[in-house]
Amino acid sequence: MTGAASRLVAATTEAPVITSQAGAIIVQAQNYAWQYTLANDRFTLFDAQHRAIVSGKMQPVVVVAPAARPEQRISTPGKVAESRVGPGKISFVYAEVNGDARVSFTWRFDQFGIWTDPVIYETQSAESVVSLHYFADVVAGAPMPSLHPTYLIVPGIVSGSTLSPILHNAVNLNQSFWLGRGSFIPGVTQQWALPVHYFCGFSTHWPGPERNLYTEGKSDAFTCGLADLPAGDLFLQLNQGQASPWIDYRGDLWKHQQGPGQLTLGATLLWTVAPGYYEAIAAYYQGLLHAGIIHRKQNSERKTAISLTPQFCTWGAQRERNKVNDKLDEATLNTLYSELKASGMKAGLFSIDDKWEGAYGNLQHSPDRFPHFEQFLARLRADGMRLGIWAAIMRCEHPADLGLTLDQMLQTPDGTPFVATGAGDSKYYILDFTQPEVAKVLTEVVRRFMRRYQPDVFKFDFGYELPSAATAAPRDKRYTGERLMAKGLEVVIAAMRAENPDIVVMYYNLSPLFLDYFDLHSPDDLYLDIGDYEVEANRRLYFSSLMGRLGVPTYGSSGYDWSSSPSIWFDSAALGTIGSLNDFGGDEQGEKPTPEIIARYNGITQVLRPTGDFEIVPIGTVQYAPTLGAHARSWARFEHNELMLLAQRPAATGEENLLEASQPIDWRVKDALQSSVPVIVASKTSESIFRSASLAIVSCGGGEITLRRKQGSRAQLTSHYLRGESTTANAAIAGGQLRLMAVAHNSAGAPLEWIEVQID
Repeated sequence: MTGAASRLVAATTEAPVITSQAGAIIVQAQNYAWQYTLANDRFTLFDAQHRAIVSGKMQPVVVVAPAARPEQRISTPGKVAESRVGPGKISFVYAEVNGDARVSFTWRFDQFGIWTDPVIYETQSAESVVSLHYFADVVAGAPMPSLHPTYLIVPGIVSGSTLSPILHNAVNLNQSFWLGRGSFIPGVTQQWALPVHYFCGFSTHWPGPERNLYTEGKSDAFTCGLADLPAGDLFLQLNQGQASPWIDYRGDLWKHQQGPGQLTLGATLLWTVAPGYYEAIAAYYQGLLHAGIIHRKQNSERKTAISLTPQFCTWGAQRERNKVNDKLDEATLNTLYSELKASGMKAGLFSIDDKWEGAYGNLQHSPDRFPHFEQFLARLRADGMRLGIWAAIMRCEHPADLGLTLDQMLQTPDGTPFVATGAGDSKYYILDFTQPEVAKVLTEVVRRFMRRYQPDVFKFDFGYELPSAATAAPRDKRYTGERLMAKGLEVVIAAMRAENPDIVVMYYNLSPLFLDYFDLHSPDDLYLDIGDYEVEANRRLYFSSLMGRLGVPTYGSSGYDWSSSPSIWFDSAALGTIGSLNDFGGDEQGEKPTPEIIARYNGITQVLRPTGDFEIVPIGTVQYAPTLGAHARSWARFEHNELMLLAQRPAATGEENLLEASQPIDWRVKDALQSSVPVIVASKTSESIFRSASLAIVSCGGGEITLRRKQGSRAQLTSHYLRGESTTANAAIAGGQLRLMAVAHNSAGAPLEWIEVQID
C-alpha cells in the first residue's frame, strides 16, 4: 500500500551530510550528490565526480476537476512555503496550489539511494484528483515534463524492435508509455517487461566539447522506481526530450479521490546511482531488499527444478497451422506432441497454450474439441513430461457459468460492464476480484483447475489486459491502478499454492514488487520482431538477467523461425532455461528444423544450472548505443561470486576494441576461455568452471577450445552426438589450461550436442 515503504526504511537509513547555503540545499553521499535551488524550485542529481546526471522541477503537479464542472482541468502551481531540513531528510511544502490547496512531501537520503515519499494534498475545495505528475512544469494550463537527462532508458518501451529503449533527448518523442501493469491504452503496443515500475537515465556534457564525451564526459546513471504500489495507473510521459512519471487516478470519473480533505497521492520512489544503468537497476533491487520491502525468492528444490525444465510450447505451431482460439483441438495436440518426440528434441515440459478452455474464465477444457484431454495429460506424465498450461485467468466469457453477474465484472464510467475483444473477435469481461463474492468464486475455480489438471507451470497471461482507470474500474476503488493486478494475483496465486505450493507461475514482469507471485520470467512473444527475433530477444534477456539477483530465472523461448532459435537459446543458457514454440512442420520462412538445430537445443539443456539465484555479467555491450545498447555479446554467470557458466561469442574483427572501451570485461572472466566459435562452458557441480571436476561444454561449431583451470591434471572427454552416439578422448591440463578439440559432426554425420568433461 502507499506509504508502506516509508515506514519500513525509517530504521535502516544512515543520513549523508545535508547542508544549507545561499538559497540552496546540498546533500553529499558517498556515490552521489543532490542539490536543490530555491530560486527555480529545481533539483539536480550528481555522481561522485560531480557530473550532472539528471535535473527537474521539484513541485509535483496535481491535476484536479471541480465537483461542479468535472470536465474542467485545473493544475495551478503553488509557491514554496517551507523547505525543512531534518536528520537524513528534507521536507517541502507548497501553498496556493490549485487556488487554496497545499502540497507536501519528503525526500530521504541514505547510503543505498534517495527515497521520495508519497505526496500529501490538502484541499478545502470540492474537487476530484485526476492525476499526479512528478517533476513537471505547467505550460498553457497543462503539466509538461521537466526531468532532463541526456539519455533515458525505458525497458519494454514497445513490444518490438521498432523503438529502442535507449532514447537520446534530441529524439523529442511526445508520448506516454506504461511503466505499470500495461494496457492497450493509451495506444503504444506494450507487453513484455510490464509491469516494470522503473526507468533509468544518464547524461553527457552535450552540447559542448565532444572530446571524451562518452568517457570522462559521461555521467553515472540513475534508476528511479517504485517502492510501493499506487492506486492509479503509472505512466512515463515524454515531451521534447524531457520526462515525467505520472499517475492517472481519474477521480473525476470514479469519485474516489475527492476533496475537501487530505489525500495521500503517488507512491514511495527509490532513486539509485551506479556507473551504468544496468548496475543502477541492480542497486534499485538491492535497495528494496536491504529495506525489507522485498525478499529474495527462496523456492524449494522441486519448484526450482520445475522452473528450469526446458520447454516446448504449442503456440507457435498453433499460429502456423491456424489453430488459434476455438480452432485448437485434440488432433492438433496429439500431432504436435508426436512431432516433438519424433524430432529428438529433449524438452522436459510440454506447454499447452490458448485455447484449450471451452470458454475463457471457467478453466475447464472444451469437451467437444478435447474429448480425451485428461488422457492426453496422463500420456504426457507417463512419458516423464512435465505439464504447462496457459490461461488468461482474469477473463470471463460467460459470468453466469460461474454463478456471477455482470455487476461483478469491471465497470465502465457509465455503469455498464467493460467488454474486451480478443483474437477472432472473441468478446469477454474482466472479473472484479476486489468483490469478496468474486474472489471466493475465483478461488474455487482456480483450486478446482489445479486439482483436476495438476499443471507444473502456469503460464499467466494478459495482466496487461486489465483496462486503464480511464476506461474501467473495480467496485473497491482502493484497488484501482497498479493495485488492481496485485489484488488479482493475491487471490489467484494463493488459490494455486493452496493446492500445490510448488506450482511455477511464469509472466513477463520485471518489477521487483511482484516477487511474491511470479517465479519464472518470460521475455514474451516476439511476434512483432520478424527478422529480428534473436536481436530483440537478446535485449530483453539483458534486462531480465537482473532478476536472477532476486531469485527469478528467465525462460528463453524462440521466435517464429528456426534459424534464429539457436542464438536465442545460446543467450538464454546463463539466465535459466530454454524453450521452443517452433513448428516442426515448417515455419513462416518455410523452413524445418535441421539436425544441427535440434542438437543445439539438446546440448544447451546440459549446461543449464540447477539454481535460480545468480548474478549475470553481460559482456560486450555499449550502454549508450540505441542499436547495440542493452545487448550482450556474451554472458557470465556467477553464483556466490564464483564463475559457474560462461557463454562466450568471439568478437568480430575490430569489435573487441570498441566493446572494451565502452565496458571493460570483468576481471573474473577475462581470458577464461578462448575459441574461434561461440562456446558455452558450465560447471556440473557447486564449484566454479575453473575448479569443478565435471563440466559441460556446448560448441557452436568445430575447433580448438582453451579453458583456464585452477585444478586438475587430466580430463576425460565424451562427445555426445544427436540420437545418442558418443566418442571419448583424453586431454592433459598443462600450464593452467585445458585444451580440447570440438568435432562438429561424427563419422556418421551426426551433429555434436555437447562435450562431457570429467577432470582428475
